[in-house]
Amino acid sequence: VFLGAVCMASLIGKRFTDKVRRSWKVWFFDTAKQGTQALMNHIINIGLSMGFGEWLEVDADPCNWYWINMSMDCTLGVAIMFLLLRTLQCVYRSKCVARPELARCGHYGDPPDLKIFFRQLLDWQALVIVQKLLLAALVINFRAGLAAFASALLGWLDSFPRAKLVVVMVLMPVVLNVFALWTADSFLQANLSDGEELQVRESLVAGAIVGRDGPMLQVDE
Repeated sequence: VFLGAVCMASLIGKRFTDKVRRSWKVWFFDTAKQGTQALMNHIINIGLSMGFGEWLEVDADPCNWYWINMSMDCTLGVAIMFLLLRTLQCVYRSKCVARPELARCGHYGDPPDLKIFFRQLLDWQALVIVQKLLLAALVINFRAGLAAFASALLGWLDSFPRAKLVVVMVLMPVVLNVFALWTADSFLQANLSDGEELQVRESLVAGAIVGRDGPMLQVDE
């Protein structure tokens, strides 16, 4: 609950720092993709940490394996998701598929349409599954090195199991997840072209001028 609250607060804060501020509905759609991904990752990581600790012949406890999976999700995993998303967009824009409208990530129509959101949500979760398979294969192939690195970094906490649990399950996830959420949100939201961005700016300026000069025009008439 604490982790979820901190992550949600960080994304709300990011909304107010965006160059073009999204409506709350569009922001919710973008955030829901990552919320669903975070839930999937948490469940999968718990299962993988228990499975790796039992099946892989490496000296590392489940806490270490959870930290390895979570750290890779929030660093290398974000880069993989970016590449997979761009690849999927290129596929949608290709001549053999010819569905460029499906490549417009973060665009949900005007007004925002639930059907478009659910389609993009399914695409995103499919990419999450591909990412987890790639990362799991990476962990299995480099298990000895990763386990040794995790033991060297977290080994001093082995004598304090409760403290280690707090560090691995609370403190590190807060830092890493906030970084990952902000980074992924930057390429999940709608990417305005130069023309669209100019149009948005001009409409904002026009609205400000109308709001300021409207009463004066009415007085002159």
